[in-house]
Amino acid sequence: MYTGVSNLASHMQMSRTNTQAKLALNSAGQEVASGRKSDLVKATGGDFGPLFAIERSLTQLDMRAQTIKNASAKAAASQLNMENIQTTLASYGTDLLGAVGIDSQPQAFSIANSARGALDRMVSSLNAQYGGQSLFAGANIAGPAVVDAATMYADITAVTLAAPDSVSAIAAIDFYFFDPAGGFATSGFTGSALDAPGAELADGEVVDYSLRGDDLSIRQALRNVAMAAVAANGDHGGSNFDGMNMLREAALGAISTQDGLIDLREGLGHVEQQIDTAAARNSAESTTYEINRNAILSADPYEAATRFQALEGQMEAIYLMTSRLSSMRLQNYLR
Repeated sequence: MYTGVSNLASHMQMSRTNTQAKLALNSAGQEVASGRKSDLVKATGGDFGPLFAIERSLTQLDMRAQTIKNASAKAAASQLNMENIQTTLASYGTDLLGAVGIDSQPQAFSIANSARGALDRMVSSLNAQYGGQSLFAGANIAGPAVVDAATMYADITAVTLAAPDSVSAIAAIDFYFFDPAGGFATSGFTGSALDAPGAELADGEVVDYSLRGDDLSIRQALRNVAMAAVAANGDHGGSNFDGMNMLREAALGAISTQDGLIDLREGLGHVEQQIDTAAARNSAESTTYEINRNAILSADPYEAATRFQALEGQMEAIYLMTSRLSSMRLQNYLR
């Protein structure tokens, strides 16, 4: 028995076949271009849980990578400014001690003449910022660590100008920097007594990478440079002999303080190494998760390209058949 098919039904069937082929071709083309499978349901077997877990882990690792990067930059900036402080202090060590050792007042005072400018540089380093956050102010990251150098020096000379000799002047400077009731503790250090928040390098691993401007070694460095400036500028009540005694004390202090500054920088160096290790570990974890994600989503480029070419041939055949069918007419047959 012969069952006829109407022209409309044939047209609809051909149109449906054409649409399906186009969709399949577009899907294959996307896979070839992106390298990703277009059918996620088929790729995951209908279970999106593992894929979502991987995506969540990658997002967390990306956020942690930014935190680690920021911590590394802040630690590096702190290291650089600590180097500036140590280098500035070093110029008032050996050379100044050599000059006072041979009792050469002109040479000693000539070396110490730049101490006031050195105090400015050290204070500037302590008030350095990274990303709008203060490096040496502890938890008070929004403000400076210490008062400006001019204010600090004015506070120091306020207690040294009345000192009748070098012993009194040295004691006054030491009171300012080291006594809890001294000017540095009460008004000179404007940061917080609490450390700045640490950075989370991994789950449960937090590193404290901040130094505070009220650290003893930093106060000793400021004390020695300030003392040399007071002596060089004559901002005390004693004689030149007293000034030489102060320069000798400042030189000895500059040499002995180097060890403390080196220890601070060494500790900061260990923190930098810890941060670098965390960065490498975080990157390795991200790579592992990306491999797992690609195992689910990545399309076989050879298979996708082969399928794309086959579908191209199918589309060409459909277009050809559609063209031939559209030209078939009864009147053309009767001719």
